[in-house]
Amino acid sequence: MKMSPEGKQFIEQVLAQAEGATLRFYGVAGCCGMNLGAEIAKSKEEDVIQTVEGIEIAVDPQIVEQLTDVTIHAEEENGELGLVLLGYEQKSC
Repeated sequence: MKMSPEGKQFIEQVLAQAEGATLRFYGVAGCCGMNLGAEIAKSKEEDVIQTVEGIEIAVDPQIVEQLTDVTIHAEEENGELGLVLLGYEQKSC
């Protein structure tokens, strides 16, 4: 997992307002397997903690492999800045 400068700045801003929380990726069971969800929350006991560009990120062990080649990025759309995962391909049937 990597992080762009834009992604780092965005995550740092969001985490500054969320005491004790981190960026957490988790698995969402679907008809075609495990998909990805993201939240700003406290890590779970079973999460794998990764440090990317100095930011601790919690990852549900079920989806660690899906994030191996992903870059966390932030882009503006319709005047709103949001998180984008470059290189992530959602599973579909």
